[in-house]
Amino acid sequence: MLTSFPAQILARVVSLLALAILAISPAIAAADIPSDDDQDIMIRSTLMTFNDANMTNNYAVLYAKASKQFQAQITQEKMQSAFEAFRKNELFFEDVVTADYDSYEKATIDGEGALVLAGVFKTDDMQVKYRIRYVQNNKVWKLLGINVDATRK
Repeated sequence: MLTSFPAQILARVVSLLALAILAISPAIAAADIPSDDDQDIMIRSTLMTFNDANMTNNYAVLYAKASKQFQAQITQEKMQSAFEAFRKNELFFEDVVTADYDSYEKATIDGEGALVLAGVFKTDDMQVKYRIRYVQNNKVWKLLGINVDATRK
């Protein structure tokens, strides 16, 4: 039974997040926090795009939907390497589409101007913790960083 990521995989994910954080400019204008319904759509669509990328080992769509800051720092090949554990361990979580939140944190805009959405989904066989950062590009929220910990129950 898998209970968590190996340390080196977690380090790769953290490295991707660090690269994305470095890419954001402090000059980003503060934006309004999206409504609860919009947040729900953002979370579920990002997690499903991430899940599909892991299932297929094709990160083109996730990359295309990401912010220009993310794209400037991270390649699809780096994403394939960083998220290999999801494929290798078959940590796929399609059920998140219809799952209820187990818990979540109040949405915030962090010091760099990024929207931070974090929480936990629990399905019958898996727990999915997420922390996703978004930044606005042309007034549209785009992926800036993603941290997902999926564990089997």
